[in-house]
Amino acid sequence: MTKIYKKLISSIIGLPEVQSIGKTGSKNISFSENNDVDIFIICKNTPNIKSRKNLYNGIDYDLKIKTNNFEDKYWGTIDFINLDKIEICLMYFTESKVLNEIDDILSGNRIKKENNYFYPIGRCSTYKNINILYDKEKFLESMKLKLSNYPKTLYDKNMDFHLSILNDTEDLESAIRKKDLLFYHFALDNSIDHYLQLIFTLNYCFFPSRKRSFLYINEFKNKPKNCIERLKEVVKMGGEVDTINKLYEKWNELLKETIEIMNVS
Repeated sequence: MTKIYKKLISSIIGLPEVQSIGKTGSKNISFSENNDVDIFIICKNTPNIKSRKNLYNGIDYDLKIKTNNFEDKYWGTIDFINLDKIEICLMYFTESKVLNEIDDILSGNRIKKENNYFYPIGRCSTYKNINILYDKEKFLESMKLKLSNYPKTLYDKNMDFHLSILNDTEDLESAIRKKDLLFYHFALDNSIDHYLQLIFTLNYCFFPSRKRSFLYINEFKNKPKNCIERLKEVVKMGGEVDTINKLYEKWNELLKETIEIMNVS
């Protein structure tokens, strides 16, 4: 399987439009378990669907292939390749679109979550940490350098926005008064979402997504004492109406300590 994967990547490199290729996550692929593999392919212009199909069909292996002829706002032009248990997402982007997107995000123009799930700032995390497989004109290398510092404008806008949401406690307090457990969970999850983005910003770290947040927080310097344990406790205590009052007190204590750290950072 490794040989087939390497042949696929080397074949994509052969497309004249392709300038850079990067892989998210670890550099190597484990074929011993089900995995999704995300490959970012940066091009001068996106190769047409016919040339991409010809490329995939030229791989001497029975690949399950799904090609697309449209460009998604967030994920570029995506082709899916199934290699036994592995689903490989090949995402084609143009250099100009990537540069415009990153500049817009770093300027603080896209600090809100989009499409109910997509965090634009997560794209900065992706390119900062991407494993470079091919970089003809050092595009990905220059992108990593561009993202090596967290811009003050983005820091200030992120802090102001997420703190303003966290200070709006109307939904949480309304749920407590009404003893509405499901509505409380909705309000709490929204608050946790903004809290995570706040504490990532406080540590000059681009927020990637809600995945593996504790791994990042564990390495952060600027955080309240026992931050992870206290977040876990807040989530755990949200399962009963009788405990949400106490939970809310603990949540406010955590937020208060975080704001105190902000004020001295």
